[in-house]
Amino acid sequence: MVVAMTEGGRDQMFLRLRVKFILVFLTLTLASGAAVTQSQSATFRSVDGREVRLADLKGKVVVMSFGGTWVPLASRELPALQKLADRYSSRGAQVYWVSINSAKPGARNYASDADLQAFAQKHNLKATVLRDPDQTAYKAFGLDAVPTAVIIDQQGNLAHKQVGFSADQGEAYGELIRVIERLLK
Repeated sequence: MVVAMTEGGRDQMFLRLRVKFILVFLTLTLASGAAVTQSQSATFRSVDGREVRLADLKGKVVVMSFGGTWVPLASRELPALQKLADRYSSRGAQVYWVSINSAKPGARNYASDADLQAFAQKHNLKATVLRDPDQTAYKAFGLDAVPTAVIIDQQGNLAHKQVGFSADQGEAYGELIRVIERLLK
C-alpha cells in the first residue's frame, strides 16, 4: 500500500524533524557546557593529603596529565611532564600528574598513595601527584584515553587537550609548550 503525502503533511514532517534536531543540538550543547562547568569546579586530593581545587587556581595556567601506573609510556611521559614543571613553575604555571588508579584495595588498577608516590619518585616526577580514582574530572573533561594532558587557561577554561604521548617526538610535549607559551604572554 502506497500512502501519498500532501505538501502540508510533508512540511509538518520536516518541521518536526527540524525541531527534534534543534532539541538534540541544544541538549548536547548544554551537556557539554555543564561538563566544562563541572570540570572547572573539580576538587582533587594529592597523595600527600592536600586538597587542590581548580577554582582556586584561576589566574594561573594549569597543566594536568591524566594517566595511570599501568600506562606503558609512563616511564617517558612523567620525566617530560617534570621538564614542563621545571620550565614553567617559575612563571606561575601549575603542573600536575593526575592518577586515575583506583583507590579501593583489591580493585583492578588499585594504587595506594604510597604506591603512587613511589611510582612518581621512580620516574623522577617531583610535580604534585593528584588522585581522580572515580574519574570524575577525567569524565567531566570529556577524556577517554590515557595519557591525556589538558591545559586550563587563567580564566579556568579548557585551552588545549592532547591525547597520547609519543616517545618518538623530538620535543615530547611540543604542542603543550606552544600553548603554555601563548597563554603566559
